[in-house]
Amino acid sequence: MEKEKYEKIISPCIDECVINKDGYCTGCFRSIKEIAAWAGMTNEERLKIMAELAKRKKIVLGS
Repeated sequence: MEKEKYEKIISPCIDECVINKDGYCTGCFRSIKEIAAWAGMTNEERLKIMAELAKRKKIVLGS
């Protein structure tokens, strides 16, 4: 368990934080709740979110 601390998934944040009307950041495409909880998430939880980001990018960018 201790080893997992050092193998955490890196945040997708690109320091362009703007939350749109749908509640997603237009920089990383995470929700405000996900951004706030990220530091305490497990790798499994983070990977689940990361898998959704490409879909969300299409929603946010409207493409």
